[in-house]
Amino acid sequence: MRAYSLDLREKVVAAVERGDSTIEEVATSFGVGQTFVKKMLRRHRGTGDLSPRPHGGGQTARLSDKHLKLLRREVERSPDKTAAALRDHLAERAGLTVSRPTVTRALSRLGLSRKKNDGGE
Repeated sequence: MRAYSLDLREKVVAAVERGDSTIEEVATSFGVGQTFVKKMLRRHRGTGDLSPRPHGGGQTARLSDKHLKLLRREVERSPDKTAAALRDHLAERAGLTVSRPTVTRALSRLGLSRKKNDGGE
């Protein structure tokens, strides 16, 4: 989800500060949540800076573009391989150890289906 633009943030604060409308009415008219309006007012009063903060981070992706290409090629070559088998393929070919759910999510992002199990998994 992208951050709201600085322009929208300034308009929201200005609308509340004019005093014509309540926070709820401003939120509704701009299509934002009341909590967002309150946060912008708090930031404006505290620091005066309404610009979006940088992304908070999170974990870096375990699978690079190279790994995704490797997965795609292997699925095209052997479409019946399970997610576990594809995980093993990544370990053998790229020396990368990841979980089966990581492989499943990567396949989903690539728009590829996968065989759920081999019957005994």
